[in-house]
Amino acid sequence: MFSVEEIICQLLLRHSCVIIPSFGGFVAQSVSASIDKENGIIHPPSKHLLFNKNLINNDGLLTAEYAAFNQISYTDSLSKIDFFSNNLKSELNAGRKVELPKIGTFHLDSEKNICFEQNRYFNFLLNAYGLGNVQFIPTPKVLELVEEKAIPTVEVEAPIIEIETPIIDINTSKKSRKIIKYVAAAACFLPIAFYSFWIPVKTDVLNSGVISINDFNPFYKSGKRLYSPSKTDLESIKFEDVSYTETQYSEPESTEIKPTEIVTTIENNSNSSSSISVKSSNKRQAFEYIVGCFSSKVNAFNFVNTLKNQGFDASIISGGNLTRVSIGSASNPKALDSLIQLSNSKGYQGWILK
Repeated sequence: MFSVEEIICQLLLRHSCVIIPSFGGFVAQSVSASIDKENGIIHPPSKHLLFNKNLINNDGLLTAEYAAFNQISYTDSLSKIDFFSNNLKSELNAGRKVELPKIGTFHLDSEKNICFEQNRYFNFLLNAYGLGNVQFIPTPKVLELVEEKAIPTVEVEAPIIEIETPIIDINTSKKSRKIIKYVAAAACFLPIAFYSFWIPVKTDVLNSGVISINDFNPFYKSGKRLYSPSKTDLESIKFEDVSYTETQYSEPESTEIKPTEIVTTIENNSNSSSSISVKSSNKRQAFEYIVGCFSSKVNAFNFVNTLKNQGFDASIISGGNLTRVSIGSASNPKALDSLIQLSNSKGYQGWILK
């Protein structure tokens, strides 16, 4: 048969609390590994057992386990455990030490209290079952006595540094301020004086009445002239009254309205049979793209004929001291983008007139 001590040992491997009825109970607590440097021992993880004499109520765990292992009834098992408990009490009261194999020893102290000391050679932790203590040779401690030597104190006088305060001449500072003011005024006046001379002399602002951002750049080179008047004796031409003839249209089948055309005839004063005729559409829009300004109207009309031969809807724009030539018109400036690109490809550059 299995003894009660063996059954208690088996239960402590699987449970953290095992009670011996009418005697007391064991409470197990897991402890991690530790190193004893002084004695040179490494203790593995284990269960530490504590004995509590107040745990005397039968929870049935030890009784049922004893009955199962020895294949006896529960009542017989309970009587066997009671006999074991009474035997422990009598041995302790007689002043003897009672040792339970693999568990530990019991004895009474001077005040008749039950004291328990666990067997340190048996590990009840299943995760570290079979692991024992590991011994190693600890390194000896070498105590070095260092004598403290008094360091003599040396008194050093700090050097006295004389700092001379700079002397600032007030008159020179005032002169420097005046010079800065003159330089700032010159920096503002020189660009104004330069452009007041540059713009009227080197640009076409006075003739065209339009100023461009490129006029402020003295290094900007303008492109080739769009049209140069020919040297002829047409300067002496007398202009007659311009006659307007409207073409008659019959009622068309479609509702599309064809614009009327204005025919301008200029006769030469030298009684020659040659004449200059310019046809211009009178359906003009709000914005015109001007590509030429002429002091001679004859040159202006010749330029219009040249533009019309190239497919542009050119016309003469009245107003101002110069005769302005438009290459086309549109209802808004954005609509002129395609016309401007086409005229630039032909070598004509101009500006937008509203």
